[in-house]
Amino acid sequence: GGGIPAVMTYLGWRRQQAQIRQARQWEDAEVLADVRRLLQDIDPIRRRANVNRAPGAEDALWSSPNQRRDEVRRRLLVLAAGHPSSAVQSSAEQLEVQLFTAAIQTEWHVSDLLKNRSNDEHLSFARERNEAALATAAELERAVKSAGASQLRAIRGPSDSSPTGTEGPTLAPS
Repeated sequence: GGGIPAVMTYLGWRRQQAQIRQARQWEDAEVLADVRRLLQDIDPIRRRANVNRAPGAEDALWSSPNQRRDEVRRRLLVLAAGHPSSAVQSSAEQLEVQLFTAAIQTEWHVSDLLKNRSNDEHLSFARERNEAALATAAELERAVKSAGASQLRAIRGPSDSSPTGTEGPTLAPS
């Protein structure tokens, strides 16, 4: 008679673990979305094309991206410190540094444009920093997806191929 309650308890535990995994993936997906949005907004080519030469305008324009940069960096550091996957931790740690470098290089490039000291070498360097951060963001996305899939396999077990009825977030292709 004790088999049915044990099975029900086990099934409840599996459902709870799947819900925890799904919540984790959504949190990770939100961080990745914020990273990608910020990197698009600070793209050196985009910022160069939209430079506002009015006195003090660029300082005001950079206020919001700098606040977002700091918040995204904090969230990446949380991933790096506390995610269960070492691959996610490593990629998040790398991306935090690259994101900061990309933002600073773009801001310096815009500053040079305003001072009429722009050069193609600095623009190229800023673009490389932005592209490196985008590549690491794609690496982090793959690590998040892999971590979610491996957690699901661990919950289902090696012989259970039936779906749990919960689907994680679908992240944009890199």
